[in-house]
Amino acid sequence: MAYIDVDSETKLYYQDEGEGKPVIFIHGVMMSSKFFYHQFAYFKENYRTITFDLRGHGDSSKVNHGHTVANYARDLKLLIEKLELKDVVLVGWSMGAFVAWDFINQFGTDNINGVVIVDQSPSDYLWDGWEFGAFNFDTIKVVMQEIQEDQRMFNSDFIYGMFKDKPSPKEYEWILEEMMKLPASIASTIVFNQTAVDYRGTLSNVNVPALICFGRDDKFFPVAAGEYIQKKIPGSKLVPFEESSHCLFLEETNKFNHELDQFMKGL
Repeated sequence: MAYIDVDSETKLYYQDEGEGKPVIFIHGVMMSSKFFYHQFAYFKENYRTITFDLRGHGDSSKVNHGHTVANYARDLKLLIEKLELKDVVLVGWSMGAFVAWDFINQFGTDNINGVVIVDQSPSDYLWDGWEFGAFNFDTIKVVMQEIQEDQRMFNSDFIYGMFKDKPSPKEYEWILEEMMKLPASIASTIVFNQTAVDYRGTLSNVNVPALICFGRDDKFFPVAAGEYIQKKIPGSKLVPFEESSHCLFLEETNKFNHELDQFMKGL
């Protein structure tokens, strides 16, 4: 297993295979790099393909500090620097899209060749006048309480919400196993932080080609949230996935891989 050292306490697990244009897949909150196993196998044949676990998640160090979207973006920058990557394509799913947006806000796009947003609204919170969020204050209070009191039950229910159709028992089991690698104390911390961030006002900072992918079964976010992003990022392309909810790269793997491959070939 390969790791990079962030500091004396923090190691990030990563996979890095293939040659050519580098593409980094960034997973969502409470998830891990394993979610991209179909993409890793496919894209490493023609691209330098990197997946990694955010701190606290998956097989990365379970440190109790640094769990903000902004800090995750700084960890991503360190990964890019240590692997000496140039002209990177960032693929951010769910909170991973926040990490990509925050990276661009902090560090710009000089070393970014393209950005892919996968089923994520620019803000999870239902601010006044904003209808494309997932949480209001009462909801996030309940979520944090459920994570603290019965994390396994919360995760179990969360899994079924991520798919249009019920996942197979085998798929359910490995997803639950990956989610349970994140300690409850870290889970509630980062869930709160990623709910509070808001990238609506900075989407125009994405001044490189962008692909926006949304599941049509909107248990999380409607395609209209993707349309909002498309209007804010000049020249971006929106692709709806008709048979998917939140995990469209697992639900419609062939279509997702094809759309991302075509996007990368066009860069």
